[in-house]
Amino acid sequence: MKKIGFLLCLSLILSGCNNSKREFEEQRQKYENYMELIIDNSKQITTNVPFNWEFNMTESEGKYIYEVIISKPLVEMSDIQMIAVDIEQISESEIAPNLGLFEEERYNMIPNQICVEKGYYPGIGVNGISNSDKFILNCLVVYKDRKQSDNYVYFIINADYDDFKVKEVTKDENKEVTNDEGKQ
Repeated sequence: MKKIGFLLCLSLILSGCNNSKREFEEQRQKYENYMELIIDNSKQITTNVPFNWEFNMTESEGKYIYEVIISKPLVEMSDIQMIAVDIEQISESEIAPNLGLFEEERYNMIPNQICVEKGYYPGIGVNGISNSDKFILNCLVVYKDRKQSDNYVYFIINADYDDFKVKEVTKDENKEVTNDEGKQ
């Protein structure tokens, strides 16, 4: 009887591993499909974006850290998945900044409703690092609408660190001093 119980437990553990492998393989395949979509559709920008988006960029130790945040949805958005990548820096060995693809948590946004405990957020975003201070960031947001149909939103951001520098001008003995600092 103990052997049967042990074998049953072992088979459940092994089937759990197979499910994890299968789930990871599905996630990886979806990620690759989205990356191909970004590369192939790099000129087809969505004209009616159903949310606000914001882009920020800072410099740290010669690297440029960027953040893309989506918020204030105009429609119900569930199971949100997001990728933001510079096509010039796509690598086989590194995964592009993404959200909702490889984690178990699900991200949802509904107009004028927030309940983080239930997975309804006011806004979500991705962060990434670039070696360049100027680049084109390709963003893809995939979500399910109220009818559970997949919707794709594609937009491009012309990232330029110069747009995020703060110039401070002070007068000291009739001399102007300019101090460049990253925006915080």
